[in-house]
Amino acid sequence: MNHKPSNRASRRLATARLPVTVRLPEDVVKKIDEDLEQREVPLSRNNWFLEAAIEKLRRNVAGGSRGAQ
Repeated sequence: MNHKPSNRASRRLATARLPVTVRLPEDVVKKIDEDLEQREVPLSRNNWFLEAAIEKLRRNVAGGSRGAQ
């Protein structure tokens, strides 16, 4: 019998979060916060970074191994 993880189990594994420290210039953080303040639907700064990273990874995949720079 084939014992594949269920979709639910796969999603749990895929959503495991690891803490990462990122150092950014103050002006960049201020621009991100300004963007967040203007959103109609609230989004945490952490989720903003996650969305930005996923968007960048998708662009890299679409544009080849290095992506558009």
